[in-house]
This record gives sequence, C-alpha cells and structure tokens, in this order.
Amino acid sequence: MSVKILEHIAQDIAEKTSAVLGYPISITDNEGYIIGSTDKERLGLFHRPSLDVIRKKGLINCRNEGIGPILPGVSVPIMINNKAVGVLGIVGEPAEVEKYVHLVKNQVEMMCQDAFHKEMKELESKMVEVFIQQIIHYETDEQDERMIQYAKTLGYNQNLCRTCILIDIHRPIHTQAVSNELQDPYSLPYFQRDLLDYLYLIFRDSEEDIVSFINIEQLLIVKPTAAEQSYKALVSSLEQKLLKLNNFLETKYHLSASIAIGDIQKGISGIADSFRNAEKAMILGRKKAAESGIFIYNEKQTTFQLLPKDITPDLQRKLLNMIQPLTELDNYDILAATFLTYCQYNLNLSEAARNMFIHRNTIIYRLEKISEATAIDTGSFQDCMLLYMAIRCYEEVNEQPARTT
Repeated sequence: MSVKILEHIAQDIAEKTSAVLGYPISITDNEGYIIGSTDKERLGLFHRPSLDVIRKKGLINCRNEGIGPILPGVSVPIMINNKAVGVLGIVGEPAEVEKYVHLVKNQVEMMCQDAFHKEMKELESKMVEVFIQQIIHYETDEQDERMIQYAKTLGYNQNLCRTCILIDIHRPIHTQAVSNELQDPYSLPYFQRDLLDYLYLIFRDSEEDIVSFINIEQLLIVKPTAAEQSYKALVSSLEQKLLKLNNFLETKYHLSASIAIGDIQKGISGIADSFRNAEKAMILGRKKAAESGIFIYNEKQTTFQLLPKDITPDLQRKLLNMIQPLTELDNYDILAATFLTYCQYNLNLSEAARNMFIHRNTIIYRLEKISEATAIDTGSFQDCMLLYMAIRCYEEVNEQPARTT
C-alpha cells in the first residue's frame, strides 16, 4: 500500500521539492525504477544504486557520472513504518547536497505518511459506507453472520445497544455546484469529506460511533446507547448539535438539515430497525415541518400516522367510496379538519370546541353535516374510527391535508 501511494505522489514530490531546494530530485520505487524525477526523461529507468540503498537502509554517495541513469549525488531510503518503500536521490556534488538529504528525506516521509493516512481514512470511510448500505437494505437473519464479521473487521462491538440518527440535507445536492457560490474546490467529493469531518467533530464521541453517507442527501449516525437515560441525554443534545450543523451548512453551502432519531436496538437487525424507525420519524416530521427540525421516533404515534399507508388497496378503495359524498362537498376541508380535531380530543365536543376557538354548536352542526353525507354515527367510536381512516386515506392519496379554518 505504501509503495503504491509513493508511486502516485513521487513526481509531485520531486517537482515541488526541487523547486524549493534548487537541486534536481529523483525518487525510485523499492525495485529500483525511477518513479519521480525533475528530469522527466529519466522516468521509468532502472537505477541500480537504489537497490544498494534499500539493502543497506542507509545513505550512499553516487559518484559514477558516465553510466546510464546514474548521476552524481546522494541517495537515502524512504522509510514508512520501518520499511524501505523507495529511495530519494538529490543530484549534485555529494559534498554539497549531503547536508540537505536528511531534511528532505524527513519531509518526503512526512508527505508519504500524510498521503498514506488519507488513503487509509478514505478506505475506512468506503468500508463503513458499504456496511451502512448493508444495514439499510437488511432483510433476513441469513445476512447476520456475514455482517457480524464485517462489523468486527471495522472494530464495532455487536453486543452494544445502538440508536440511529438520520440526517436529511434539505436541498438536493448535485455533482454540479450546489449554489452560485459553490464552485471548485467545493465539488461533491469535497462537500462530502468536509461534512463528514464536521459530523465527526460534533457527533463522534467514541470509536464505536459510526458516521456515513447513505446517499448525497442523507447521512446516518449510529451511536452506542446503553440505557434509557443515555438515550434521553442524546436526544436532549440534538438541539445544540443541529444548531451547529445548520450554522455550518448555511454559512458554507447555503443548505440546512433536519435530524430524526430512531429507538434503542441491539444487533444487526436491531440497527436496521432503528434506522427504519428514524426514517419513518423523518418522513412524518418533514410532512409537518417545512423548516429544519428534530423528529423523535414514537412507536405508537408513528404506527398510527403510517397506518393509512399500510392498508390493502381493496380496503383503501372501500374507505374512499365510503366518504366520496363527503369529499364532493364544497366545505369538505373544513368538515374533515373539524372531525379530525374532534377525534384528537377523544370525541369530546367541549374540548374540541375550546381548542378550535369555535362554539360547541358549530362543531355539532358540522358533525351532523358529516353524518348526513356518509351515514356515519359521529357518536360511535367504531364509526368514527372508520371515518378517521377514510379521511386519512383520502389525504394520503391526494397529498393534501385538510384545512383547519
């Protein structure tokens, strides 16, 4: 890996270092072939003294000026993790250039280490991204063993309870500029790396925290959550974290974000469930709130809200037929909103009237109009449940919530 990285950056190192130092530079790989040189004509040539440098792991003076690619100068091994991955050569009179060689060697090794760490960080990020993709597409227990092994490779403890945090970037991000001001180097890869680094800063508290993109508009954070108390602490911290995140996004990219948090789960299938629950909370939350916000998964509320989506097409058709006469009325929106509020306050006329700021008799009048149109008894819990589901189905199909005025 280190040798390959050196091959990728050798020419850049040779040119930049030579420009500062004022002497020609050459870099060979661990097999003696020149992979970086101030004189590009020398690229690809075999440099035999480099093998002696690698074997000796020490400085060698080259004085033979007349044979092939061998020029006078000083050569030292490039060491990464105590392994010689190549050779640095400074061309010139050995007595003149030897005083610079160790300084340049240290600089080159630091550049290689930096490139190596970036490469490893990118590789780890890709592995985490693959792991996250496996989780969000998780379906059966058959994948457990393979995914457990994958998690172990990444160093994640499968015995910990975890919670998924879903982050939704509000404005679509394309491979082109996200805004007029978002030009190079603010390309999509730059944006993703920049955002990941920032999320690491504000969300990552331990090596067990997982942070990754799902797609160009969504990210997932998987955090260990030992108990209900730590879950509550995590939820309470989200407001400040979202404030920081939105300040970062709005300042640099003119974007904003919303956060949804799932429940506490354990194991691979549990993480997948927590993600899906966070996703449900995000869907419901974004329907109600146009601006960024924090949406917390609540099993009862979410199940109730999503129920109209999960009924069979045949049952949906029957419910829509049942309220068709109601939907054809000019004041359907007002009647439907009144009925939904009436249900929200447990069929209590006085409570519903108080919260809608209208007279109790107005609600009674509207409920009577609903009964006339649908033959539904608005005093019956069973009938009201059917009508409630019918209205919700109608809203779902038409994607238009009833007005409350």
